[in-house]
Amino acid sequence: MIPITLPPLRERREDIPLVAEHFLEKFAEQMGKPITSISHEAMDLLVRHEWPGNIRELENAIERAVALELTPAILSDSLPTSIRGDVPRPPVAPASAVDALPESGFDLEAHVKDIERGYIAEALKRAGGVQVRAAELLGMSFRSFRYYVKKYNLR
Repeated sequence: MIPITLPPLRERREDIPLVAEHFLEKFAEQMGKPITSISHEAMDLLVRHEWPGNIRELENAIERAVALELTPAILSDSLPTSIRGDVPRPPVAPASAVDALPESGFDLEAHVKDIERGYIAEALKRAGGVQVRAAELLGMSFRSFRYYVKKYNLR
């Protein structure tokens, strides 16, 4: 059998609109959503993105966009922040937090879990229970977010 070598998506930018439209049709049909196109601005972002995750990353981005989109066309706001380029910055703990370490110590793992659970719960609240949006607020993948929702029994 002769192996077929296919260059990465970033080297075939001219294929991105066609592949994106294919995934749009697939997921719009699966989700029963009347989304029929991708806005020019969103398509420009897709074409300019480097696609380190190649086709699978594009497929996941379009699936997510279809799930989030409320209009007949995918808008740039429905694309992941990594594609839009506006990656959110995590909040920074005040310097005094380290100074507040009790002399006797404390359970750091339990403290981190409490903080984690609090952020997951707050993101769910702000996103109106929409897990995809909540994951985006925290700059994490939907799969990771879903893991933490299950871990902390949040719904």
